[in-house]
Amino acid sequence: MKFILLFFLLLPSLLAADTLRFSLQQDDGQAHFNYHFSAAGQAQQLNFSIAQTTLSNHFRQFRRFQTSVMQQYLWRDLQMHMAKYPSARLIRQPDRNALSYQIASADNTLLPQLQQELSQLTTERSQFYLQQAYYYQLSLPWSGPAIVPDHQRLMQDSLNDLLPVARALHDKLVNTASRNTVAYISSWLQQLPYQDLSDRQNSTGNTFSPPLRVLQENRGDCDSKTVLLAALLRMLLPDVKLAIVYLPQHAMLAVQLPVGAMDEKVTIEGKEYLLIDPTGPALSAPGQISQNYIMYTRSGHFGYRLL
Repeated sequence: MKFILLFFLLLPSLLAADTLRFSLQQDDGQAHFNYHFSAAGQAQQLNFSIAQTTLSNHFRQFRRFQTSVMQQYLWRDLQMHMAKYPSARLIRQPDRNALSYQIASADNTLLPQLQQELSQLTTERSQFYLQQAYYYQLSLPWSGPAIVPDHQRLMQDSLNDLLPVARALHDKLVNTASRNTVAYISSWLQQLPYQDLSDRQNSTGNTFSPPLRVLQENRGDCDSKTVLLAALLRMLLPDVKLAIVYLPQHAMLAVQLPVGAMDEKVTIEGKEYLLIDPTGPALSAPGQISQNYIMYTRSGHFGYRLL
């Protein structure tokens, strides 16, 4: 039996002259992806197949991060540690935003040691739980520490699953210049429907889609599309350095390619990176980004992570 799902995206006439057409056919344990879209004003077609088992297992356990759940785990860990000190106990304090507690001990000389041990344990176990769930604590210039999906690991651990996509793109783009390769893939992703967000600062991963989910659901938000673009470029242009750039309410890719006088760029660790925004629906070439974000990138008011 064959199942066929058809999706159509009509871009506003001011943004694109063509209609992106996407079909997904499923048979014999394979999912067959077919795209018709426009790149550099030319009609394009892209086809690839991915095993259904690969789609089903692709970051199956990735979930929205819940601070309250991690706090429960940390509280359990701290109590287990305190069991080694019969003369002391922990008293949990009500606090929705953080794990707060007091240490009560018959031996006051023990308090500094316990405070240091519990602080170190909290840091170590927090990092463990974040890593286990594919999350990462990042310091952002405008908000300080923030928990975000671990985009670097999500990209790296997607490479094997994305091999059929990379092979199809390689066949299309063999002997194509690096910048043109970036432009082609970015143009394709920009035309995938955009999944909107109301608040990226507090989303904690509830709208992030791992790369194959973006393709399967035919939609994605800014960091979802950016991770997918980064993973494909990592395979097609392995010598090109990449970074994800974090802006208020947004994320995009920075690629270490030659930068022209009219290109938007950022400087990361002393190196110039060309900015690429695959989000869409506006069709923007490499080096072109929305005016909404130029004030941040030009002033250096952004976060980043090398990929």
